[in-house]
Amino acid sequence: MGQEQSHFEIEEKTIEPMLVAGVRMTGCYGECGKGFAKIGRAMGRHICGKPLCLYYDTEYKENDADFEPCMPVRKEIVGKDLSIRELPGGRCISLLFQGPYGEAAHQAAYEDVFAHIKQKGYRALVPSREIFHKGPGMIFRGNPKKYLTEIQVLVEQGEA
Repeated sequence: MGQEQSHFEIEEKTIEPMLVAGVRMTGCYGECGKGFAKIGRAMGRHICGKPLCLYYDTEYKENDADFEPCMPVRKEIVGKDLSIRELPGGRCISLLFQGPYGEAAHQAAYEDVFAHIKQKGYRALVPSREIFHKGPGMIFRGNPKKYLTEIQVLVEQGEA
């Protein structure tokens, strides 16, 4: 089995707060596309960045995951049946991952992030985030080996 470099160096950085429109869902992770489609129809030209997904569980869940597809938006629009709010910014551990979603290398990237958090004595904050820099389009699926996802976990100093 060929081992390709599927993720990059762990980075610690500060991220800014961001106004997002989201749809909270429970189910399989693969259903997040339905949430993105709903946001796209409702917010259209007000979308101003890469799609992301928030994950509220502290572990991988097969069929009853608690997640929220989101898109950055320029302004709040009422009456759209979406959650529009500001995501907090702060210190985060970030890792770029290249490859298909949900495979062993994707899980290994998360393991690397949480090992780093533990090693530094940080406490991970929920929800974690994935920003989809390159993924399937609205019409074409694209090549899953070239998907580029940024895993972000906000952290704070742990108890010393």
